[in-house]
Amino acid sequence: MIWFLLQKIGFFIFLLLTIYFAFRRKYESLLILYFFGMTFATCYVFAFTIWLPIKIIAMAMVVCLLYEPQKRYNQAFRVIYPLASFFIIAIMISDLIGIAISGPYAPQINKYMRLINSNYSYLTTIGILFMGIIMNKGFAKRLYPYYCLAVEVAIAFGLIHFICLKVGVGFMPILRQDGSVNIEALAQMGGKVVSRIYGVSGEPKNLGFLICPYLLSSILMFGQGVYRVNKRYHIATLLAGTFILINTFSSSALINFFLALPLVMIFLPSPRITYKAAAIIGSLCIVACFWYLNNETNLSKINARESEGSFIEQLYERTFGRAQNEMENDRQESVILGYMASEKNVITMIFGWGISQYTFHVPGQAIGKSLIPVQSGLVLTLADFGLIGFLLILAICYVILKILILSLKNQNTYAQAFSVMALSAFIGSLMFGSITTCFIYLMLALYAYYDELEMYEITSNKQ
Repeated sequence: MIWFLLQKIGFFIFLLLTIYFAFRRKYESLLILYFFGMTFATCYVFAFTIWLPIKIIAMAMVVCLLYEPQKRYNQAFRVIYPLASFFIIAIMISDLIGIAISGPYAPQINKYMRLINSNYSYLTTIGILFMGIIMNKGFAKRLYPYYCLAVEVAIAFGLIHFICLKVGVGFMPILRQDGSVNIEALAQMGGKVVSRIYGVSGEPKNLGFLICPYLLSSILMFGQGVYRVNKRYHIATLLAGTFILINTFSSSALINFFLALPLVMIFLPSPRITYKAAAIIGSLCIVACFWYLNNETNLSKINARESEGSFIEQLYERTFGRAQNEMENDRQESVILGYMASEKNVITMIFGWGISQYTFHVPGQAIGKSLIPVQSGLVLTLADFGLIGFLLILAICYVILKILILSLKNQNTYAQAFSVMALSAFIGSLMFGSITTCFIYLMLALYAYYDELEMYEITSNKQ
């Protein structure tokens, strides 16, 4: 199929650019490429995993860190180093347990390949935290517009995908790790099967979780009066992004947005009317998009009172209601946690089964050589690291909230924006993905804050 050829071509374009930027020490370009790697999930199946652009770019970042002689260890490094060290020690302990303790299930799957693959993902993502030590001061502020552009490109492709669905034109299929494909993504909404938007991001959830941090930071920037292009463009992208987020029909992404938005509003200074305006615009975006969904599922034919009730039920059932039902109906995440508790093994409770080794200790986690996906980052962390994983979650949460509070106190706009992104990505990762997903935003938030703080202190001392 032409789509698969385009995906492979796209992947190798990312690969070649990664090699070029790494050899030429163009580190800001490498980070910009990472942003676009999050947008374009152009993938290539090789060996034992699906290779996304960000996997290759992250590895190049780690290589650059090892061979770059000029490094700067500022206050941000002092925050990152203990957090990363704690994480790496937890990984080493988890690996030893995973190798030492055999599981009776899924013998057809290579446990060592699972271990290597997951270690690679963890360690390269942790390496991103250190990327700031080889960058020039102020890089986070300079890169913010490129981040926005990358997500806006994802939103634009989401709109193209939506149009294709409406006119009946085929769009890029979803490539699975076992080599199978899905030509579309569907969901139940209001008693009707609807097509989900995923654009060029591989999965509807991927697109939803890519857009969420952008929307929240856009609301914050609107309140600050900071626009990448101008005010009209800012509002247009905010509306379009919310529209695409809703049309991914991703319950996890929607829950992420509804949980993170109030937290962001709580942390924002309340006296300024601009923040209230930003909150109103964000609310209007949500109402407008759900009004559209209301019409799409034919609920508008019901009378006004019944329509309101049905609409609320529809919203609840697709988000929090669906999550509750899945946990009550033996979803994989609840099965894993229940099995961990039933074993009553002190080592498992404290240290977990080892990285990605739950597959071999919990029955029913594989069909043939295909794994049943476990999407909750919270459950995966507990399965991989046990109670140590819970401490890791608390440590990451503390650092994110601390840098958000400090950036608000010092009125550091870009540190606020990246902190909000990190908070959103962290909340989302507990429901979907890995808790290290937020590290790219956390690194940028820390350096945006401490770089500006250092430059301010130097200026003050000169005066």
